[in-house]
Amino acid sequence: MTLVMLVAWGAFALQITVKLGALTKMAPENRLNEIGRRFCRLFKIGFGQQKLIGRKRERSSGIMHAFIFWGALLIGVRELTLMGEGFISGFQEYLPVLGSDSWLGYAYISVYNFCEVLVLAMILIALYRRLIPKPERLELNWEGIYVLLFIGSMMLTDLLFDAARLNLVESYGQHLHFFQSAAYGSEWNWAPFTVLLASAINGLGEGANAFIYQFSYWGHVAVMFVFVNLLIHTKQFHEMTALPNVFFGSLDYPHALAPLADLEDESAWEEGRIGANKLENLTWKQGLDLFSCTECGRCHDVCPTFVTDKPLTLKRFNQSLLHHLRKEEATLFRTGSTADEKTLVGEIIRPETLWACTTCRACEEVCPVSIEHVPRILALRQSQTMMEEAYPPEMANTFKGLERNFNPWGIGFDQRADWAEGLNLTMMSDTKAEDIDVLMWVGCAGSFDSRNQKIARATATLYQKANVKFAILGSEEKCTGDLARRSGNEMLFQMLAGDNVETLNNYKIKKIVTACPHCLNSIKNEYPQLGGEYEVFHHSQFIAKLVDEGRLPVGSNLKDTITYHDPCYLGR
Repeated sequence: MTLVMLVAWGAFALQITVKLGALTKMAPENRLNEIGRRFCRLFKIGFGQQKLIGRKRERSSGIMHAFIFWGALLIGVRELTLMGEGFISGFQEYLPVLGSDSWLGYAYISVYNFCEVLVLAMILIALYRRLIPKPERLELNWEGIYVLLFIGSMMLTDLLFDAARLNLVESYGQHLHFFQSAAYGSEWNWAPFTVLLASAINGLGEGANAFIYQFSYWGHVAVMFVFVNLLIHTKQFHEMTALPNVFFGSLDYPHALAPLADLEDESAWEEGRIGANKLENLTWKQGLDLFSCTECGRCHDVCPTFVTDKPLTLKRFNQSLLHHLRKEEATLFRTGSTADEKTLVGEIIRPETLWACTTCRACEEVCPVSIEHVPRILALRQSQTMMEEAYPPEMANTFKGLERNFNPWGIGFDQRADWAEGLNLTMMSDTKAEDIDVLMWVGCAGSFDSRNQKIARATATLYQKANVKFAILGSEEKCTGDLARRSGNEMLFQMLAGDNVETLNNYKIKKIVTACPHCLNSIKNEYPQLGGEYEVFHHSQFIAKLVDEGRLPVGSNLKDTITYHDPCYLGR
C-alpha cells in the first residue's frame, strides 16, 4: 500500500505542481479582499450549488449534479478511511468521532451508505441523459462517459467491500473489525443498503466473499488513484478547482470591470502587456477559470450570439484557450512565458469569434463555477484594439466619433441638447446642484437617435408634470465611455469617463437619473474607480417612485398587452 500511495500521490503532486505553478507565472490579481463575503459566496454558490438548483430551466439536472457533489464530499472522507484500511485493519475505529462507538460514528455510516447509493443512482441517470435524450448543450464524448463510469465503479466497489465484510463476519465468523454497541447495536443496523447487497452475495460462499472483499478493496483503491491522476487532464479537473474558483470570483459581478492600471506604464506598452495576447498576460484567475470549465454548455445555452448563429460559442472558446494552456503549462511554469509564439487572437481564437460577444454576461449568471468570461474576452480585445489596432472596420468611425464629438456617431457635440427644443429645460450651467433634485443624464442615444429622443422628451415631460427640479448638462455631457471600454479601448474610456467625472464633481452632483442601462452601469459602478461617487437611478425606478408618492397620477389601467424588454445591463 505504501508503494502504491507513493507512486500515485507522487505523480499527482508533480502534475498539480506544474498546473498551479503555471498560474503563478500569469499576471497578478488581488482576489483576497473581503474574505467574509468570499466565504459567503463559497457556501452559497459552491457548497449550496445555488446556480444549479436555483435555476428553473433544467432544474432536474441541477439537482442530480448537486446530489452527486454533496455525496462526493462525504464519500471523500470515506476514501481517507479506506486508504487507512490498507495499513491497519479497522482503521476507522481509531479515528475521533467517525470511529467512536457513539451515535455520531453510526450516523456517519448510515449517511455515507445512503450517499453511495444515491450517487450511484445519479450516475445512472446522468449516463441515460448523455446517451438517450442527449441535450443539445452536452457533447457526447468518451471523456464524459468514462468519468461517470469511474465514479460509479468507485461507489459499487465500496458497497461490495462492506457487503462482503459483513458476510465474512456474520456468516463465516472471521474476525474483521466492525462497530458493536449495546446502545446502538451493530454498524450493520445503520447500513441498510449494505445489508441488502450482502444478502444477495452471501449465497456465493465464504471463498467468493473473501475474494470480493479483497478484489473490491484493491479495485476501489486502483480506480481511485487512476481517476485522480487522469482527471487532472480532463474537464473533471473542475472537481479540484471549482470551489477555489467560486471563492476567488469577482465580488463586483455583474457590474464593474476592473480598470487597466498599466496605461501610464511605458514598459507595459513596450513589452506588449496591455491587454492579453499571450497566456502569460492573462491573470491567474483567468487561467483558473479555464481549468474550472465543466463544459456543461449552460453558457452557450443562454448566449444571444449562439442562439442567433453568430461565430461565438463560449464553450469552444474556453476549450481552445484551455488546450493551449495545457500544451504550454510546463514551459510557462519553468520559464514564465510560453514557448509557442502563437498569439491568442488570430491563431488560437478567430477574430470574428472574439468580436461576436455582446458582453451581456448571461453566461456568467448561469455558470455554476463562477467563470468570468467577459473580462477575459475584453482582455483580448484590449490587446487587439490598443496594441495591434486590429478591430472590425466599423469600429474605426465609432472611435473617431467618440474622440472628436464624444458620441459614437460623430454628430457635432454642440447638437447634444437639440432633442429638448421647446421643452424649456434647465441647463446645469445655469443653476446650482443645491437648486435641483436630480441631474437628468440623457446619454448618446437619447440625445441623437430619433427613436430614443422621443423617450427622452417623454421622460422630461413626466418630470415636469411631477414638479421634479432637474437639469441637463447639454453639450457638456459626453459619452460615458461604456462602448469604448467594452470594445477594448480602455484609454478612450478613461479619457471620456475622466472628463465626465470632472464635470459632475465640479457641479457637485450627487443624484443622477438616466434612461440608458449602459450609462447607468458605467456611472454607478465604474465611475467610482475614477473618483465619481453618485447615487444613480434608472428612469423606470424614478418614475415608479414618483407614482408611489402621488406626484405623478396614473389614469385608467392599460388594456393592451405590453412586452417589456429587461436590458442586460439593468436586469443583472
